[in-house]
Amino acid sequence: MNAAHHPPRHPPDPDGRARTIRFPPFWHAYVARQTEPRLAILDALVDAHLERRVLRRYLRRLKHATLFAFVTAAAAAHWFSDQIAWLVERMPALRAFWTLITGGSR
Repeated sequence: MNAAHHPPRHPPDPDGRARTIRFPPFWHAYVARQTEPRLAILDALVDAHLERRVLRRYLRRLKHATLFAFVTAAAAAHWFSDQIAWLVERMPALRAFWTLITGGSR
């Protein structure tokens, strides 16, 4: 509906065939040197890198969630302690209960 029409980056060939990408001889030699064991090692290295990246992302999110929960809990505890102290000052029954909980210190 609202999609803008963008022309393709590379126009197709006049005869309608797909474009051929030509690599320099250096890359041809590099690909020719690859063997099954080397490709297997490369696959293992890529898989290990991806696993580490996923683990780092998970641990970073866990760290942020833990920090958020800790700060939120500390702010809530501070706010509730202020509210309880305000109520204790105005209600004698709560003042006695607060004194019992805190051991007589204010």
